[in-house]
Amino acid sequence: MINKLKVRCQKLTCDIFAKGLSRQAFLNRHDLPRPFFNDTMTNLESEREKTIRDFGEQWTHHQANTGYYASKALLSDLIEPLLDTTEIEGRKVLEIGSGTGRIVGMLVEAGASHIVAVEPSVAFDVLVRNTERHGAKVSCLHQRGDQVPRLNCDLVLSIGVIHHIPQPQPVMEAAWHTLKEGGRCLIWVYGREGNALYLCIAEPLRWLTRRLPVKANDLLAALLYWPALAYARLAQRFPHLPLSGYLTEVFLRFDPAQRRLVILDQINPAWARYCTRAEAEELLSAAGFTGIRSYHRHGYSWTVIGTKSQPTVP
Repeated sequence: MINKLKVRCQKLTCDIFAKGLSRQAFLNRHDLPRPFFNDTMTNLESEREKTIRDFGEQWTHHQANTGYYASKALLSDLIEPLLDTTEIEGRKVLEIGSGTGRIVGMLVEAGASHIVAVEPSVAFDVLVRNTERHGAKVSCLHQRGDQVPRLNCDLVLSIGVIHHIPQPQPVMEAAWHTLKEGGRCLIWVYGREGNALYLCIAEPLRWLTRRLPVKANDLLAALLYWPALAYARLAQRFPHLPLSGYLTEVFLRFDPAQRRLVILDQINPAWARYCTRAEAEELLSAAGFTGIRSYHRHGYSWTVIGTKSQPTVP
């Protein structure tokens, strides 16, 4: 009985912040005992800290951002058609989860007037070094996304980060508060739709790799690179294969080291969630964003955008 309650609590709690419920409201809705809920919350917080450590070590080992992997063209691929890169020009932008500064460089190239880069891990030092050439145009904050202050930004971006946060709702709420009225928030997350075959392979593999050190996963990524490359070449010839759009239009445009890094990014973090369209949109709507639109990028991931607008007082 106890084990069943633990399993039930663990499964349901994964959705608590995506649903925008308070802890007490969640307990009441699902009739869950508080001790099991508290244990699960502790586990999620532990997963958050481990994921931050994993990325910190990963980005400390892999610091370079070059070629298409770090280009404005890739930024366009990630955010369009919901947001054109021309709309970034002259804007104050906050990026949540900046890692080594790859997206920061894209935003500079797109003409942002000022970029606030937020990174909680030990890779913060790498971020500072990689962005110092941009001078006063970039400010770096060594903190989590849910700790972002109110900065009156025009735009918040979080590319490939929110799906690695076990409790994302406080981050989305912080994004809402740091925006000026009419400001927009755009996130890109892994999608569940279009990934059925991939997840049949990736999820069992991640059961092991999320427990391994980064150096071991680095070696494994190098081994997995060759079958991944073979499948990508096959997808060039047979465009109806799963993930063919991403593999041919994005993955194969990276150099070999960056392709291996993409594979490492899939197997290394302690926490990764693949969102349905409804879940991805609810991340923004539960935080108070309106006018939400989403785009199924290359048929395997979701780009979602929403606007901060104060409720009308009658």
